[in-house]
Amino acid sequence: MTSQDLIQQVKDSLQRLNVQRQSLELEAEAVVSELNDRSNGEPMGVDTPLTDAEGFPRADIDVYRARTLRGRLSVIRTDHKGLMQNIERTLQQLAALQNPNKALEEKAELEARLQPKPLPKYDPISKKWVVKNWDGSVAGAPNGKNRSFDNLLADNAMQIEVDNPVALASSITPANEQSVLPKIPSRPFARVNSVEPQSPAFQAGLAENDLILRFGNITLDETSDPMKSVRDIVPKAAAEMSSIPLTVRRNTTEIVTIHLSPRPWAGRGLLGCHIVPYLS
Repeated sequence: MTSQDLIQQVKDSLQRLNVQRQSLELEAEAVVSELNDRSNGEPMGVDTPLTDAEGFPRADIDVYRARTLRGRLSVIRTDHKGLMQNIERTLQQLAALQNPNKALEEKAELEARLQPKPLPKYDPISKKWVVKNWDGSVAGAPNGKNRSFDNLLADNAMQIEVDNPVALASSITPANEQSVLPKIPSRPFARVNSVEPQSPAFQAGLAENDLILRFGNITLDETSDPMKSVRDIVPKAAAEMSSIPLTVRRNTTEIVTIHLSPRPWAGRGLLGCHIVPYLS
């Protein structure tokens, strides 16, 4: 049997179901009309009481006929509901036969919606954290339907470069590249007040009371407001899944270089540490 034969078979079935639907609706209309007929006085009614105020069967109507009609109307309504569900399923079957690709697309969409969602990313254009839609587009950003979550960084590369070409290129070092740091500054501008266990800062090796001499390309000598600059580059590094080289002074004399990778984690923020300005 060809696909066209199947389609015709379903159409014939649908036509028979439609005839049954029309028949039930016409019969229901006739039953309701008789129950509401006022030509001989008060109507029997579809759901009005069949007893008088004293509890006796009403003498002004044929109670047996009223009960028979009401019982039939209840059966018609039940049959009609089941018939409409059958018609709906048949219509869906016909649509799947006429457009088999649509059924595959709907299945693929359902599977995509059930896939686990990746972690949010920082969007430098909207300056917001965004998430991935089931179709790979961006949720939470303007024009997100026309953008790719997986290629978010490529979409934003030109905009980021225009916004701050020097700071981004010099402050953020990709995790798979070796960084070459300039001369070690002598004056710290911040102190690590606390480090949360299992946080990105903890895993990078940052410790409480470390004095930060350099954070990426940020130093006290080269930046007027280093703490603000730190706040600016951290979300950008998280968005690009890049690491930031840090130079810290530990235990008064020890100089340590670490690579910190900001990212969402189970705790607050992207670093998992509290950094405060250092006052010498």
